[in-house]
Amino acid sequence: MECVKCSKIIEDRDLYCGYCGVNQSKFIKYINKVEDKIHKDRDKNYNNNVKNAQWKLKKLEQDKQAEIVRITNNRWQSTGNNFSYNMTEGKIMINGQVYIFSDINGAEINAITGFRTITNTTGKNNQKSKKHISLGGAVAGALINPLGAVIGGSVLGKTTTTGDYNHITTSNDIPICHHIGVLINLNGFNTEIILLSNTVDQKSSIYNCTINNAQDIVDTLRRFSTTPISKKWLNPEEEQSVLDFDPQIEEAAKELQKVINSKPNYDIPKSYYK
Repeated sequence: MECVKCSKIIEDRDLYCGYCGVNQSKFIKYINKVEDKIHKDRDKNYNNNVKNAQWKLKKLEQDKQAEIVRITNNRWQSTGNNFSYNMTEGKIMINGQVYIFSDINGAEINAITGFRTITNTTGKNNQKSKKHISLGGAVAGALINPLGAVIGGSVLGKTTTTGDYNHITTSNDIPICHHIGVLINLNGFNTEIILLSNTVDQKSSIYNCTINNAQDIVDTLRRFSTTPISKKWLNPEEEQSVLDFDPQIEEAAKELQKVINSKPNYDIPKSYYK
């Protein structure tokens, strides 16, 4: 084992150190007494001071990071349809992917439309009628500037009525829409922002709002495609409100180190070395 005073290696069974003569058992007895009673409160206070200093430093670092996130988020404006834009940095985000304004080559509305046929039959006898919904609609034109909106057409469905004579059949064709999106050409590759993926009547408020929203997105992309990208803007971490945290963090780090260095050092009374 190691001598408690001179740190020389001695035999485990040695009561006294052969180099410095210190009583090993007496010293160990004192150490146990110190740890169990005398310095318990001081050690607890030291540990609490270290934890408080660590918490202060960590809190400042978290506040700095939160300020960076706040500035970053405030630069992005979202339409709520997987489309966001950042005017400060000249960027757009489409379906989670980030592009710059100059990547935009074209955009247009992609609407798949059709009709649903309602048939009413009146007469003396029972008749049966079949209702058909026609599908169709395709965007015409290529994705080139100037950016514009194109809505696809559709083909009417067929209605068949069976039964006895002496009856009158009337049919009404109701325009519907199955899909609305905005097709965007980004550096020669097409991507789509999907705004509507279920069937609605073209006279409904949902259809009108979605078409207007799609047109707003197309108009916004048209404006961005000709907007020069600023070459002078600060990264979020370079903003002054973020830099203001640096001296506070530096001071907190110094305080933490000072607290760590203040760990109690208990001297052994010389009488225990005799």
